[in-house]
Amino acid sequence: MEPDTEPRGTVTQREQSMVLNDVNMLYHIYATVPPIAQTLMMELQRKNHVEYLLRGLQQLGPSFCSLDANRPWICYWILHSMALLGEFVDADLEDRTIEFLSRCQMPHLATTYAAVNALISLGGEKSLPSINRSKVYTFLKCMKDPSGAFRMHDAGEIDVRACYTAISVASILNILDDELLQNVGNYILSCQTYEGGIAGEPGSEAHGGYTFCGLAAMILINEADRLDLAALIGWVVFRQGVEGGFQGRTNKLVDGCYSFWQ
Repeated sequence: MEPDTEPRGTVTQREQSMVLNDVNMLYHIYATVPPIAQTLMMELQRKNHVEYLLRGLQQLGPSFCSLDANRPWICYWILHSMALLGEFVDADLEDRTIEFLSRCQMPHLATTYAAVNALISLGGEKSLPSINRSKVYTFLKCMKDPSGAFRMHDAGEIDVRACYTAISVASILNILDDELLQNVGNYILSCQTYEGGIAGEPGSEAHGGYTFCGLAAMILINEADRLDLAALIGWVVFRQGVEGGFQGRTNKLVDGCYSFWQ
């Protein structure tokens, strides 16, 4: 029996081939249907989106139990999506959402960011005053690290995400001051890699999510020009795959999430 000499490829190569085949099939279907059908295929199903989002805001299935710690994120994603679609919740749902967000767990910068933005997305007479800016500022100061960066929570990781969420919350609540700003730009600058993208922490690999966070934070503190923007743009451009979407890191598959960040 002759040995199998046909190259099998790596797991990454096989998965990439599967994605390419799936996307090529969809492009082929699109290219072979009449123009009217192409228009319908490209149309955003707004009504269906709104119905789906409202169902999620009223009650989620038991499979979401594992995401209990992420409840502010779920609220924010739903409410922000509805705002983008031009839909707003009624007073009853606003009250229930505020109550829901008030029963969260241990303080964390990421969920603080999500909760604050969820309440702002609601934009009602009750939701905006429910944000205690003084307590938020005290929490942000407690998360400030001597390096100038921020940590996600008590004894938590220090990274670019924490910097962005802290600076973004402080900026949108108009509580950003010199103490919170101190050395944030230096830390983010140290996270830009030789590739051009931005890593989560110094010495790590450039990553689409961290690049978004790092660049957004530098824009908010008016220090974006300190980054090597040409290299950053070059890195982002080369993260686009032949399918049209973007990958988060080199040699990773493209997906919708990273296409947004990139």
